[in-house]
Amino acid sequence: MHKKTSMEKIDSIKIYTEQNHSLKKDWLKYLIHPIKAYWGDGTIDWDKYKESFKFHKLYFTITEDIIKADVAFLPLTLNYYIKKKVLFKVKKFIDRSKRHNLKSYIWIDGDNQIRYMNDRNDCVFIKYFSYRSKFLMNELIRPGDLKNDLLEIYFKGKLKTKKKSKVPIVGFDGLATYPNVRLINIIIKNIISKLYYNFRLTKIEPDHIFPYLLKRNKILKYLRKSVLIDTNFKIRSIFAEGTLGRKSNSRSEFLNNIISSDYTLCYRGAANYSLRFYETLCLGRIPLLINTDCKLPFEKKINWKEVCLIVEEREIKYIPELILNFHNSHTNEQFIEKQFYCREIWVKNLSKVSFYKNLYKEIENTSINL
Repeated sequence: MHKKTSMEKIDSIKIYTEQNHSLKKDWLKYLIHPIKAYWGDGTIDWDKYKESFKFHKLYFTITEDIIKADVAFLPLTLNYYIKKKVLFKVKKFIDRSKRHNLKSYIWIDGDNQIRYMNDRNDCVFIKYFSYRSKFLMNELIRPGDLKNDLLEIYFKGKLKTKKKSKVPIVGFDGLATYPNVRLINIIIKNIISKLYYNFRLTKIEPDHIFPYLLKRNKILKYLRKSVLIDTNFKIRSIFAEGTLGRKSNSRSEFLNNIISSDYTLCYRGAANYSLRFYETLCLGRIPLLINTDCKLPFEKKINWKEVCLIVEEREIKYIPELILNFHNSHTNEQFIEKQFYCREIWVKNLSKVSFYKNLYKEIENTSINL
């Protein structure tokens, strides 16, 4: 590994990659972040954003000399190669790296599973989600893409803890239903996608035929009807209105819903993960995670059952009772301590800086060469 200066006190990992895989116009959307830190995003606006990518250079040094490299990073997400129908470039890259005893790290974006060369032990696929029952040893789960620290931006970096309520308050701000016409269109689209996949016309696994939003709505109804808990729900008619902030006050409403609740319902969307789960941890609140055969980041080092309230999907009929039992098992002091712990887990493991720091450690501590 390349020796950094004594001030940095870290040996960066030398990354082999290749710059001839795409045009610069594709970098903004597809170039992976550790490489974007060196090459930019291919736009004239890069100077506005490059400072926020600078930390990658502490952990990773780019080289196009494969002899000098410790490990290989495919330069663009796998989504690019599928979109452009140039998967042959991926295979050539992996094979070339393997000939030099380098393991290839491959990023996958988006809400769909991509099955490509999954059985190879010379690759690691870095992705937002997987299924525990289908999880492969060469998969690494990364946190949802929170670009900034929400507590810093919206609450001046101060975690204001919430006292334990007498009756547990469960929050949710988001989409919970579709108009019938849109629902029918989604179902038809999912059926067509499934046919494409079954006939091996695409590498992208389709969504379930019936949207998971229907199950989310079912869970919300169970919670609403219960006398054991209080609900703090704001049901939206537009997808990700509170997450993306399409209206000037919707983002603040979304975040304040999390802050003002004891627990925030986190249930999967099209993909088998919830961005809301990471937003809740970032804000120092306790996620109520419905486990849909999920894999979470860094499970070897984080006992997630100690961090948040996890309810198995098969148990949703009993969700009010499970919430109440969990709530009553904590004193006010323990409840407040858990809020600090949730925030700590995000800061040390799930922020964009800490994730790549942990990735660096994972690569360094495993056998880099094959």
